[in-house]
Amino acid sequence: MPYPEAVRFASATEADLQREEPPVKKLLCALALLAFVLPVQGAYVVRISDLQRSPTPPNPIRVAGRVTSTSPLKLNDGSGQITIAGATASLSDFLVVTGNWNGSVLTVTGEVDYALPPALTEMVYIPAGAFLMGNRGNEPYKPAAELPQHSVYLPDYWIGKHEVTRGEYRRFIEAGGYNNPAYWSSAGWSWKKTKTEPRYWAADQDWAASAGSSPQPFTQTDSHPVVAVSYYEAEAYCNWAGGHLPTEAQWEKAARWDGTPRVFPWGDVYDAEKYNNYYDHNAAGGGYTRYQTAPVGSYPDDASPYGLKDTAGNMREWCQDWYVSYPGSTSPFDYTGTYRVLRGGHWAYDSGVINMARCANRTNLVASYVAYTCGFRFAR
Repeated sequence: MPYPEAVRFASATEADLQREEPPVKKLLCALALLAFVLPVQGAYVVRISDLQRSPTPPNPIRVAGRVTSTSPLKLNDGSGQITIAGATASLSDFLVVTGNWNGSVLTVTGEVDYALPPALTEMVYIPAGAFLMGNRGNEPYKPAAELPQHSVYLPDYWIGKHEVTRGEYRRFIEAGGYNNPAYWSSAGWSWKKTKTEPRYWAADQDWAASAGSSPQPFTQTDSHPVVAVSYYEAEAYCNWAGGHLPTEAQWEKAARWDGTPRVFPWGDVYDAEKYNNYYDHNAAGGGYTRYQTAPVGSYPDDASPYGLKDTAGNMREWCQDWYVSYPGSTSPFDYTGTYRVLRGGHWAYDSGVINMARCANRTNLVASYVAYTCGFRFAR
């Protein structure tokens, strides 16, 4: 829905995430602050859980929280949940509502402030403007699907500096979002069935053994990217977090554009040591010929002109687009309804490792596909 007078919180800094309080405690502290920054004559700002006690504050009262249901409209502030009458909103909106409480429903009598809660990850702002999308024509590989290079104009947007981490995805699970159909598409919810977490969610993994190689056990921390998420699982997280998967164009502009399109995020010359792949020697990714991801941001040279990290390696990333040919293609195709696009390279062995690291490279998979090479990035 539109936010004509909304307060839009775009990002939380990396330092903020490192010292962040538990989600409920942090939200309750924010609600206490609302009493001072959002005064309304005669209205008390209260925790939702306090409304279940007797006696309750006199009306009107003011509450704040995230929308967890649109019909009926429900808000959750981390301490409890309340039904709201007289307002409309979208899932994951953050509302501040003034109204009269009758013991079961809060009926809106004053203004409703719409806002987006801060993103869980550090975000990068990409200004509006045109860029050249697609293969330059002089790259090491030149698949027809990347041609022709063409100009695309994008309004401004925000995109995650890093791939979504296990720690961030854990928030989604612990908040109940993974098991709430409101955040899933109908196709996604049908696919999910009884799943309660992504595949390979356990911290201790050994993907070399599963590939028939000698064991290479390692431990995924909350700073590692979440892996083996389907398109549906990535989409549901983004809905819950108040954003969306980036489009192909958003991903590519953020990964390579500095007035001209780079072949790789760092420039035009390939270097296996700059990003997490099967052949680099960086200990953060396990070293040479290792089957594992690295904590996000572990490869400082895998950085785009805008400052995005890990677009060449670590995880290939779901985008929201269907896989279709570019305008003016001499080999047109359209897999709408069948294949979704992924962008970026990944850590695993592949004979086309140089090809995958290129920013113009396009991969496509069915939305239900899960593998330890697939992750995603958050956008707004």
